[in-house]
Parts: sequence; structure tokens; C-alpha cells
Amino acid sequence: MTVVVAFSRPETAQRFAGALEAEGLSVLRVCTAGAQALRALEPCEDAVLVCGARLPDRTADELARDLDGRAAVLVAARPEWLALCEEPSLHRLALPASGAQLAGAVRAIVRRQNRPAPRTADEGRLIDEAKRALMARGMTEAEAHRFLQRESMRLGVRMAVCAQLTLETERS
Repeated sequence: MTVVVAFSRPETAQRFAGALEAEGLSVLRVCTAGAQALRALEPCEDAVLVCGARLPDRTADELARDLDGRAAVLVAARPEWLALCEEPSLHRLALPASGAQLAGAVRAIVRRQNRPAPRTADEGRLIDEAKRALMARGMTEAEAHRFLQRESMRLGVRMAVCAQLTLETERS
């Protein structure tokens, strides 16, 4: 996980970075402008930007749009400043907050980023079709479902991919 901290005042940025590091999180870079933060996050994946609502060159809303999903943005600010943030993708932390609350918010964002994407309707139909094919071989629905789950875990692929492989095997 990559964490970048950006606040307009250097002492504020350092205080936030220190609080995160005291809670066991590593901070890649401390910035005082949005452009610096964008450059720091350019090569990163699964990153979190912790910033104030306004930086000298950008607002948190503009930063989130500029990042276009490449990094999550956690805005730490007083409630009146958070109310001005309109970008729906922003994560918000009302100040004052403890270092533990700040680190907890960052960790929660990372957990959400690492969660697998929800199953689409097409994937659900594919899984149901594979379960029907397995049931035609004598399995119950629960056994077919467990079979697909076990195989997807064994192969390290989504259950829908395992269902597709099962159907291809049945057809050949």
C-alpha cells in the first residue's frame, strides 16, 4: 500500500505523515501541492492520498478527478470544509481525529480497494448454467456450488472463470 500525504502547510503535512507512521503505516511522500501529489502517485497502484480539502493549486475534488480512480482520496478536514467537497469518490474524515482514527480510515480504504469486484449478472448466469450442468451429472445444487468455489480457489480465478471452464469441459 502506498500512502501520500498532501496539505498546504508543511507542518500540517508532516504532522499527518508522522501520525500515520506512528500507527505503522509507511508514507511514500509528503507534499504541499496537488501537482506534487499527482507526480508522486503517477507510478503507484492501490495508493491512498491523504489530503486537506484545499491545496494551493487544487481542491480535493479536482485531485480526485485528476487521479481518475488510480488512487483513493481521503480528505481530512473540519466538517465545514468537508461539506464543500462534492466528488462522490472522496473518502472523508472529520477533524479533529486521532492518529488511530486516521490510520483506521486509511486501512479501511485499502480493504475496500482489495475487495473483489461484485459479480455481474452475466457471471451469475454463467455460474448457474455450470451448476445445472454439474447437477445433470448427479450433484446437488449445494455440491455443485461448493465444487465451483473450491475449484476457483484452487485455480486462483473468479468463480465465473471456473464456471466457464466447467462448461467448456462439459461441451467437449
